[in-house]
Amino acid sequence: MKKKIFFISIFLFFALIFFLSPISGDDWGNYIEGSKGLYKSITEAIGMYFSWEGRFISRILINILTYHKGLWNIVNGLVISVTIYLIIRIINPKKKIIYLLSLLVFLLMNIFTFSQVVPWLAGNITYLFVIPLLLLYFYYIFEDDRKLIISFSILNLFMTMFVEHMAVILVLSNILFLIYRFIRDKKVSKELIFYLFFSIIGTVVMLLSPGSLYRSSIENTDFSSLSMIGKIIYNIPNFIYYTFMINPYLIILLSIANIYLINKAFNNKLIKILLILFMNIIPILSTSLYLLSNFIKINSFLNDSHSIVLIIYYIIYILIFLYLIIKNNKNIFNKDMFFFIIGISSNIVMMISPTWGYRTSFATYIFLSIFSLLIINKNIKEKKIYTIITSGIIIISSIFYLTLYISTYRQYKENKSIIDKSIKENSKVIEIYRYPSFVNCNINPDSDYHLRVFKKYYNISEDTEVILLNNKWKYLILY
Repeated sequence: MKKKIFFISIFLFFALIFFLSPISGDDWGNYIEGSKGLYKSITEAIGMYFSWEGRFISRILINILTYHKGLWNIVNGLVISVTIYLIIRIINPKKKIIYLLSLLVFLLMNIFTFSQVVPWLAGNITYLFVIPLLLLYFYYIFEDDRKLIISFSILNLFMTMFVEHMAVILVLSNILFLIYRFIRDKKVSKELIFYLFFSIIGTVVMLLSPGSLYRSSIENTDFSSLSMIGKIIYNIPNFIYYTFMINPYLIILLSIANIYLINKAFNNKLIKILLILFMNIIPILSTSLYLLSNFIKINSFLNDSHSIVLIIYYIIYILIFLYLIIKNNKNIFNKDMFFFIIGISSNIVMMISPTWGYRTSFATYIFLSIFSLLIINKNIKEKKIYTIITSGIIIISSIFYLTLYISTYRQYKENKSIIDKSIKENSKVIEIYRYPSFVNCNINPDSDYHLRVFKKYYNISEDTEVILLNNKWKYLILY
């Protein structure tokens, strides 16, 4: 009963936030497309496949659910609840504290990642919706469930058409599962061959879509002209920044996990102390300076992802983690190793891409958090103080987000009132208030495209000037 209340509470909390949250950025244009009906939503996705992108499945869902936002509010609340549920099922907790730590994966993620992946429909459907599908698939593969071959074959095709790097990760995951089953059973798994085949077909169909090829030919031409090695070297700072520096909660989980792994792997106390210090001081300082740099200017190699010292450090950091996982497990392939590899790989795949952002690193954050929680679950001792502290953090985080989105809703209502009044009075200038940058992604119509679809969404004439005034927020979250 307590578990049901836990997950129902998660659903209600996030659904409430979504009902308070207005659509923003690309959502304005997607709403207009969705308003033309289901048939148009599908034909528009087909058109974009040939003209702009291969993300066929996510594009259809974006067009439909953006127009029917009330439905999305409920569906997304369920998606997040199911994602947390699947994280917990994969970990199979021995301790109640894991339930709370799993919830904090969402509540304590980087606020800019949150703004791009949780309340912003375009980013949410593209980058989050595929995650519970992947976790469900991974869970059943680890459980050796072989009853759903047809369903999982279709799912492998379906999951590749949300976003490019997740398609590649699915193919990689199937290869890892195939190798593991071959080593364990001394034979090739037929169902995994089916899954791998369908995931490869879906990935090829997506990556080689005429729209994707055209888009890559006109965007970031300087980057595209680089060799494969050149692209990787160029993106190493992005990899360091978006994997480690921006994720304070992940660093905390990784630090706890590596302390447990080090303690089990070595008997020599001096080696333990030195390795624990090496694995934790720099990541904690680095991510702390990242947080501070949002408020004050800081110049240090510890918060500079282009620093050679920091780059070399994190390469060694990853290699040590791999060694510790192998050292602490009899079988090289296990859940710990799997989620660490696909977590790191989710951002490694991005190293041949010119486009990085908080949302592109979301899968890395989720998978490495699962890895850390797997380690913590096997080693942590149940103590009441842990539950009290974690519960307190959940309450504070929940109050923060609830306050933030009540304020966002209040400002939305005021801005909407100003717009409606100005349209009624045929004003040629509309002055509305700017939202904080860490609310929904692109919620302020700053670019030409966003301003154009913003006007269409609110029925503002094209020749009307929209002026964004400084916001009236207090203490960053109160309106």
